[in-house]
Amino acid sequence: MTLLQRLPTIRSKLGSVIVFAVGTTLLLVYLILGVGFEVFTIGGHWWELLLAGALGAGIALVIARWVARGMTQPLRDMAQAARRMETGDYSQRVVTDSRDEVGRLAEAFNRMSEELEGLELLRRELVANVSHELKTPISALRAHLENLLDGVEQPDRETLQIMLVQSERLGRLVDQLLDLSRLESGDVPLERERVELAPLVSQVFSEIQVARPEPGVTLADDLPGDLPPVFADRERVHQVLFNLLDNAVRFTPTGGRVTVSASRHNGSVDVAVADTGPGISSEDLSRVFERFYRVDQSRSRDDGGTGIGLAIARSVVEAHGGRIWADSEPGRGSTFTFELPMAPAAGPASGSLPENRTRRTE
Repeated sequence: MTLLQRLPTIRSKLGSVIVFAVGTTLLLVYLILGVGFEVFTIGGHWWELLLAGALGAGIALVIARWVARGMTQPLRDMAQAARRMETGDYSQRVVTDSRDEVGRLAEAFNRMSEELEGLELLRRELVANVSHELKTPISALRAHLENLLDGVEQPDRETLQIMLVQSERLGRLVDQLLDLSRLESGDVPLERERVELAPLVSQVFSEIQVARPEPGVTLADDLPGDLPPVFADRERVHQVLFNLLDNAVRFTPTGGRVTVSASRHNGSVDVAVADTGPGISSEDLSRVFERFYRVDQSRSRDDGGTGIGLAIARSVVEAHGGRIWADSEPGRGSTFTFELPMAPAAGPASGSLPENRTRRTE
């Protein structure tokens, strides 16, 4: 450890450096003039040398401390803000007009503070939303169990079926949370292969008909016959399609239509799920892929879902290196589009299905 590293503050370090530089400069001047050029005899003017050195060092020290105070103020502010952040207060910011390294450090500190504040807000919202979502089925199960114990209800088939539905809902929510957590952390390996979209869309249509048998919503696809396969994880793409279609059918009124289409675009395949529902406002459109965000807060959670499906779809698509986005106008329906990488050429595609297949959720 050097002598400068032992000093406790930047001001003391800067002052020491300047005092040493001034003293060394005066000494060299006296040696050059007195010995080299014999302008005067150093032995006869030693007290002048000491006086000039002391005055120069004192003036230099005062100037150094004054300059260092302004230079190190952002560092002291950052230290104070960091201590406040240790207690959970992430609203601290450092104000500085400096354009040097200290100023850039202050800007980086402010960006870090903003990100930490945003993460803390997301954490609180996530805890609140998870608690709220878990509380509903747990409260329902508890109420039925208390009624059974008190003899208010009988353990008949209908009561047990209601309890089973609530327990399945609880388990489904936990599975979705775990799935989303693994996807966002990159802990889920993707088993990529050549995936033909037409058979997969047909399979998802059949599952949607079973999951949501409400009559009056038409499911149709508009996939071109020469659509190339994508290079992706089949199960994860199935998950994305199911979440988007389930969401579209849920918000499409009776007599409406949900259409799946696809097209090539710059080495990728863009898949679009369009509905004829009420549409989404511009304020909600920018937040539809957030966890637990629900566009229509007035809908019950049984009808409106938990708000995790679109977040999972985004994580899956981004894990494949693609992107997902939504376009909508109030009263004109919504279109959710995601892109996946096209599979490399490996012979003619198989399993082509006729175009414009149409089904009805009846």
